[in-house]
Amino acid sequence: MLKNMLKVALRNAKCNKQFTILNIVGLSIGITACLLIALFVQDEVSYDSFHKDADQVYRINQPMIWGDWNTDFGSTGPNVAIAIKEDIPEFTQVTRIHDSGENLVTYQPLNADPISFKEAKVYAAEDNFFELFSFPILEGNPKTALTAPLSIIITQSTAIKYFGEEDPMGKTLEVRQGENAGPFKVTAVLADIPTNSHIQFDMMTSMSTYRYIKAREWTWIWTTFVTYVKVAKDADIESIQEKLNAIPPKWAAPAVERAFGESYASFVPEGKEWTLSMQPIREAYLHSPVTGNRIGPSGNVAYVKIFGAVGILVLILSCINFMNLSTARSAGRAKEVGVRKVLGSGRKSIANQFIFESIMFAAVGTTIALILCELCINSFNTIANKNLSLYQELQNPFFAVTLVVFIIGLGFIAGSYPAFYLSSFKPINALKGKLGNGFKGKGIRNALVVFQFTVSITLIISTTFVRQQINYIANYDIGFEDENILQIHNLELLNRSSIETFQNRLAQNPAFTQIGYSDLVAPNIFNEDKYKAEGPENTPVSINRLIVDEDYLDLLSPQFIVGRNFDDTRASDKYAIVLNESAVKLLGFGSKESYDKDSPIGKHVTFPTSETIKFEVIGVVEDFNYNSLRMAISPLMIAHKTNDELYNIGTSYISARINPNMVGSGEQLRQLLDEVQAELRSLKPGLPFQYSFMDQDFESSFRTEQQMIQVLNVFTVMALSIACLGLFGLAAFTSEQRTKELGVRKVLGASVKDIVVLFSGEFTKLVIIAILIASPLAYIAVKSWLGAFAYQTPITVAAFIFAGIGALLIAWGTISFQSIKSAYRNPVDALRDE
Repeated sequence: MLKNMLKVALRNAKCNKQFTILNIVGLSIGITACLLIALFVQDEVSYDSFHKDADQVYRINQPMIWGDWNTDFGSTGPNVAIAIKEDIPEFTQVTRIHDSGENLVTYQPLNADPISFKEAKVYAAEDNFFELFSFPILEGNPKTALTAPLSIIITQSTAIKYFGEEDPMGKTLEVRQGENAGPFKVTAVLADIPTNSHIQFDMMTSMSTYRYIKAREWTWIWTTFVTYVKVAKDADIESIQEKLNAIPPKWAAPAVERAFGESYASFVPEGKEWTLSMQPIREAYLHSPVTGNRIGPSGNVAYVKIFGAVGILVLILSCINFMNLSTARSAGRAKEVGVRKVLGSGRKSIANQFIFESIMFAAVGTTIALILCELCINSFNTIANKNLSLYQELQNPFFAVTLVVFIIGLGFIAGSYPAFYLSSFKPINALKGKLGNGFKGKGIRNALVVFQFTVSITLIISTTFVRQQINYIANYDIGFEDENILQIHNLELLNRSSIETFQNRLAQNPAFTQIGYSDLVAPNIFNEDKYKAEGPENTPVSINRLIVDEDYLDLLSPQFIVGRNFDDTRASDKYAIVLNESAVKLLGFGSKESYDKDSPIGKHVTFPTSETIKFEVIGVVEDFNYNSLRMAISPLMIAHKTNDELYNIGTSYISARINPNMVGSGEQLRQLLDEVQAELRSLKPGLPFQYSFMDQDFESSFRTEQQMIQVLNVFTVMALSIACLGLFGLAAFTSEQRTKELGVRKVLGASVKDIVVLFSGEFTKLVIIAILIASPLAYIAVKSWLGAFAYQTPITVAAFIFAGIGALLIAWGTISFQSIKSAYRNPVDALRDE
């Protein structure tokens, strides 16, 4: 029986090649899109699920509400772990990871040159780290690997990088941060950290090594620690949260008094909040707080939802297309059904034939989609910055069962209409083609076409505004010229004298027009601390701080409103500061309009704990964007590098503006970079040369959106292609159904133009309806998405008009072939059977 059903299905497909190809291609495109997005979403939501007892492990976050400032730190001070360990017995394990910044790591082989690399993913962890996290260990004992001081764990790739084929166990690596260095013994080797872990590291040192951590364990302000806990299985999370709320008033009070010289009640008055919260580690990646140290990547749950919705919609479009064309084409098989009934076929056998054919075509479409997905997966990985594998998923029994259920379900739904509707007619009516006027079926098909184009047009409009927003930000005036600025990193590994020597040597190179020093560089100037305007009546406020020399402000050239730049020759500038407009307002020094009467120049800023040291305001600059354009401009205090109270050798950069007239080609740029590297290594041999360009750093802060626009472009084209395939198939079906009508019209004098307009008008109405529905939907989606940006492109009517016109042109182009073909058809052929 199955053999006979297969023969009939293949013969029918051969007789209706156009419909068969359109059906299978449309379905394949939709399933391919859905598979790719499903792999992406599955990877995003799988982070940290591989750990044993992952559901019991939480990260401690630090929410703060400070007036209008509401944030959630993903890191804490060192004292938090001590406090919760003592006060909350429901935590069976408490551990900390400390981000110590970038380190220079060196291995000295016997009778060979040293091997040195700058390592950013070096963290310090406590000895119970592996009680919470089950990263696979290849060599070493996880229970003792981080117990002794000067112990270090490395990943397999790191071991190969430093030791090659040598056994790394017991070998020594020198780990240097600034002027501090120590010989660390390799005590364990891990398999490379899985990509779906929010904790990403290459090396992990024992926290007991660092005496400076022990000396500062009293503080709550030094938020460079990520604290994790393991909760007892039967623990009440709500009860634990109540205990967490009581921790800061009890434990932070002594730290606040020691750091700021005031009581906890005055430091955290009514209307402000400083507390602790628990976040499951399986949510740490997609729901990562925006503030605080991160020890790995963070995702965006909104984009995962967007991509997931797009994938489902594209799949629905392809399924609708498949069902639409299947049911439309089935009307042409009425006589076949009549003949089968006359020859003795029962309703059940006819229904089974239609359902079998639908399942077969669904299986073929799915098989082609799997092949297409495998062919496209590498390109998709490049766009989405992933390492997805369809082959691995196919080995998952659940995935295979889901595919089979999908094929059977889709085939049954698509085949159910012709199976049960056509098989119910009497043979005589089926042979005469008397199956009713088909108004209901036509109405459903038209509604589905409207739905397809509504989704496609919504995607077109949304993608247009995503692209506009990226372009808007790329061309936004940030308040200074960021092009051609080379930023040289790692200079904290030199002493002050060597940094100045390096800066002076670069200044002699004619390829550079301006050179300046800073301890941080845009767009990553995050060094917030508490300061206050002079006077006991003033309260501390949070201000970002940047350390520079006089040349750095000349290089950036922000607009001075009042005052002057630093002067390296003035000893008094040691305690001078330059503020931006936002800092002036926050400190209560007035606004730009009042500077003539009440100038901020000469006023003083102090530390909250003491007014002995005073910083004098010598200049005010207009607000400029020194961080990502996602964020509004925040208060900034710029101090001189001779200020020993603020200067921190933790990070140091030299920024140099390149003369584009002298360095115009890629070869010239490579030559210049080689010269800079040579100068740097002449001061410290083996020092890694790390650099970036400021404009590219600003651009990279929107890499997620750039990936998003690429993905949306691909799936918008897919959705539109599916809609057009469906429209083309329905146009062909309509042309066939109305053959005699069009023949009569031509005999009665209708021109080719009249036929084309008549034929196209019906589908044009459907697309216009889709435009009217899609426009408000797209507006709501775009408005919501733009809300995440401090600077937003305007939502213009033009984008909606162009999207609508584009959709109409695409629709007309799709149906024009069939309408023109019908218009030129000989009416004699159409009326021959009458």
